[in-house]
Amino acid sequence: MKEGAKNTTVHVKTDPKFEKWAENSFCPNALPPPDTWSSRPLLFRKAAYVHKIPSSVMSPAWYGIVLHPAPPNGFEKCSLSYCLLCRGRFEEVKEDKYLAFKKTCPGEACQGSLAINTNVFDFESEYFKGKAILRLPSEDTKKYFEGKNRKSSMLIQGKFKKKIGFRDVYTGQEFCHPVKSPGYLVTKAALAVFKTLSPSMEANIIAENNKEMIPNETYFMSPLAGTASVIQVTDEKNKPPLNSTIRILEDLSALGGDFEESLKKYPDMEKRIAWRRKYFQKIKNLEKFEFDTSEIWTFDFYNDKLLMDSLELAILGKRFDLTKYLAGQPLRIMSKIRDSENYLWNFELWHERQTESWKETKPDIKVVTHPKKKLEFTGKET
Repeated sequence: MKEGAKNTTVHVKTDPKFEKWAENSFCPNALPPPDTWSSRPLLFRKAAYVHKIPSSVMSPAWYGIVLHPAPPNGFEKCSLSYCLLCRGRFEEVKEDKYLAFKKTCPGEACQGSLAINTNVFDFESEYFKGKAILRLPSEDTKKYFEGKNRKSSMLIQGKFKKKIGFRDVYTGQEFCHPVKSPGYLVTKAALAVFKTLSPSMEANIIAENNKEMIPNETYFMSPLAGTASVIQVTDEKNKPPLNSTIRILEDLSALGGDFEESLKKYPDMEKRIAWRRKYFQKIKNLEKFEFDTSEIWTFDFYNDKLLMDSLELAILGKRFDLTKYLAGQPLRIMSKIRDSENYLWNFELWHERQTESWKETKPDIKVVTHPKKKLEFTGKET
């Protein structure tokens, strides 16, 4: 690595078995150095291709952008469309020139890192606009986790920008390329855990022995309405404030009918949640409702198996290091429209164990691009 590129980016570790997949995927293979991460050893950030992060606050390391061919006036003066020409990956070619961070943007925005536990941030996509906060066990979040067997909480609040049926909005995980199999028994146990959380889950797991490279075809997804841990629907005036400690209330009375009656029928909130999740296991029930654009929707996603602070999964009495099986991919907190590439939100979570310095990688210089889809990011940071 050239001296000018020192501490500019770090390389995403990829198991050699996955090189054939990684080189053809659109997952980034470079990240900002961990000493710039506001929540080190975690890097939590928005997926740039969903939330329209403008080039004015983006470094190439945000999303593995390839400047190929090089802009005639250099990186600093290249146009938005030129800089974001394609989804791609870079390795060591002229790293000192093309991978340097821009010097004019605020540090956190420039690096793409979002703080956790205390930071309520804004985001926007084509379908949803709102705020969010990721909470993990800490002194700041103690009141939220106290007395609960929870390991993480993702609070999301905002408005749908378009009316969408409950049947069409999903949440879960999807991957750029296949994951590394931990073995049949562990895979079965892991899927059983997620199936318990959402019985209507749809899953397709492609492991490294598959011969085809199919982007986004490794996933497990389930309807948002039946998966979210807690859902509260209010008007603007009565929306709960997002912060480090708040516990939102299960309340879908705005939907009327059985949901209005559920507040009386199930005064215990846990029973009310269980009833809602069971109700939305049935497709015919999902098809009765849509996410209204006039209401404020607040979602809490929590669990007791996924240890986000260490990127481990606690099952079968053991803790499994997910970074070994992600094969150079982030864990995602996301929601999308079924059978499409349209997202409501998409956030990435990386761990420092997934990185290494460029000098530790193979010395061969090459650039690999993925020209299938052009990206056009416009507007302010969202």
